[in-house]
Amino acid sequence: MVRRERKDLSEYDYDLPEDRVRLVPPPRRGDSRLLVVPRVYSARTEPMVRTVADLPSLLMPGDHLVVNDSRVIPAQAKGVTKSQRSVDILFLGPFGDSLSGTVRFLGRGIRPGALLRFFSGRSEVWVSGYSEEDGCFVGEYRGERPLSSELETEGEMPLPPYIAKKRKADPSDRDRYQTVYSRVPGSVAAPTAGLHLGEDLLRKLGEKGIELSTVTLHVGIGTFRPLADGDLDQHRMHSEWYYVSEETARGIAGTKRNGGRVIAVGTTSLRALQSSMILGQEEKEKRVLSGSGWTDLFIRPGHSFGPVDGLLTNFHTPRSTLLVLVDAFLGENRWRTVYEKALEEGFMFLSYGDAMLVL
Repeated sequence: MVRRERKDLSEYDYDLPEDRVRLVPPPRRGDSRLLVVPRVYSARTEPMVRTVADLPSLLMPGDHLVVNDSRVIPAQAKGVTKSQRSVDILFLGPFGDSLSGTVRFLGRGIRPGALLRFFSGRSEVWVSGYSEEDGCFVGEYRGERPLSSELETEGEMPLPPYIAKKRKADPSDRDRYQTVYSRVPGSVAAPTAGLHLGEDLLRKLGEKGIELSTVTLHVGIGTFRPLADGDLDQHRMHSEWYYVSEETARGIAGTKRNGGRVIAVGTTSLRALQSSMILGQEEKEKRVLSGSGWTDLFIRPGHSFGPVDGLLTNFHTPRSTLLVLVDAFLGENRWRTVYEKALEEGFMFLSYGDAMLVL
């Protein structure tokens, strides 16, 4: 499925000025700017500067958007040690309905053997160890309520570290760092391309005859970790749970039969679709299949994208797996020219930033 090519990680470096990183969302969903990039290169088809609100005029009746309906858990919580020292924890799951069980989390100043208490003493976590492979702590949770219930009422939204260094999460982030169609709790980071789509815009797209389907991929912290030094082929993605329904698979197949285009909204939607295709990689023709499971798929240059024609995505950090994915989708190292164009035009980057449509 993957033809391995570039291995020099410096090819995914670029200079991102601090003032091009948006720390708060725009006033309304759909207000962000949009760089429309032709997937097939031609000297006559330069990228166009538009807005996300222009999507209904950029897409055609019969096109098909695929969105990630995973819901972000307010997974940031403050705990205290036995000596009453405060510690900040980011829970990584699993987020089940049990009153006890094994959990994974990130934190500083913690050692195996520690007992941490949360939520006014109603819950506690005994730190049983540290996983070098995953880069996180492992512990045993016990509480009066399930961890998922406690976090929904008491937790804070886990904003990206570059935002958290500048400001704390506020009540508005519970709404704006969440897609309007989120319904399946499980992510610890937002599928950010979907943050641009508001109810009014989705209604207009539907009126235009553009179909909307959902997949689920619970975004883990590993998606946003930078590439380590060394051979690109040595990078290993953290596993994330995904689900593609039979309805979505049938809808995509119907779109392709009718000559429509399939556009993934966000890199997470694209990874879910590509992971489902791997289930049927022995077939002569790549197609989206229904199914679920854990995926550690690392999409890099040479990847075969099957029936996916377009991608709506934000502008990503240097040396990230997301940038490598964009490179793979555009091909021919075109991402650098596109990003330079975005910087020249004053686009904003990262989670609350502007977007681009590759089509």
